Amino acid sequence: MSKRIIQSVLSVSVLASMMSMAFAAQNEQEQAEQTLEKPAEPVKLETIFVTAEEQVKQSLGVSVITKEDLEKLPVRNDISDYVRRMPGVNLTGNSATGQRGNNRQIDIRGMGPENTLILVDGKPINSRNSVRYGWKGERDTRGDSNWVPAEAIESIEVLRGPAAARYGSGAAGGVVNIITKKVTNETHGSVEFYTSQPEDSKEGSSNRVGFNVSGPLIKDVLSYRLYGN
Repeated sequence: MSKRIIQSVLSVSVLASMMSMAFAAQNEQEQAEQTLEKPAEPVKLETIFVTAEEQVKQSLGVSVITKEDLEKLPVRNDISDYVRRMPGVNLTGNSATGQRGNNRQIDIRGMGPENTLILVDGKPINSRNSVRYGWKGERDTRGDSNWVPAEAIESIEVLRGPAAARYGSGAAGGVVNIITKKVTNETHGSVEFYTSQPEDSKEGSSNRVGFNVSGPLIKDVLSYRLYGN
């Protein structure tokens, strides 16, 4: 009698286990079917921009003229007075065709001013003063610098070496990047006067006055800057 009871209990236990396994398998199958039926939601990835700016700066010779340097070294003519102190930088008045020009132009590593690219806040400048043309209308130089007022400059970066891969044509010799002062919500102004009286009277004297005024018109929306020399 007891053997029959034990066999019955074992039979019930085995049957219950089989039913549990079958129920669990059915639930897993239903969940898998629901997962397959439910369309996957698209995932939006943020746009990633990859540039070689730091690698370019490391591979080229880079010099930085800081705000403190600008304050210690007054400008006699234009920003070329600062840049000419950098290694590998010369000033020339000659154009690519050999003609003598009136403006002192920046020549980096002897590649000629036509291969020196002038940037303002990292952007190429295509104004009439920054790009000169020869008598026949051909591009002559991009190295003019006397149109940039020193009073509006925060710092200057000089990249020596071919940078056409990063900045495009006109940068085979190097790049001069002028970083301007940021306009704030407060009104600021400055006036500078520079005079030079050389010992040799044949060299001639020079005088220069420059000013810079900036401030807000509409706070955090619109500002102004007025400068000249």
